[in-house]
Amino acid sequence: MDILHKKIQEMKQRPGMYIGKKSLHLLQAYLNGYIAYHNEVNKEPNYFFLSEFQEYIQRRYNINTTHSWAELITFFSSNDNDAFDKFYELLDDFFAENTR
Repeated sequence: MDILHKKIQEMKQRPGMYIGKKSLHLLQAYLNGYIAYHNEVNKEPNYFFLSEFQEYIQRRYNINTTHSWAELITFFSSNDNDAFDKFYELLDDFFAENTR
């Protein structure tokens, strides 16, 4: 399992411990920092699975845009808390489709 995916699953169980509250925007900010730190320490870029997830979200919502996966999910959700939960549903669907 991708180390970022493992971290995201840990965050699902206790979002308050990692980002303060259930918020897709805070989760995205955490992940961006996590990736930036990883790339700096390892001296080589590793984008994990998020670029493929971005493409998946665009296909899922049938939209071609420069907006991030988090912005798209939030747009199609009632609020940031709902977007957080929807992210995990979509992430599960993404991995189910890509591990066949």
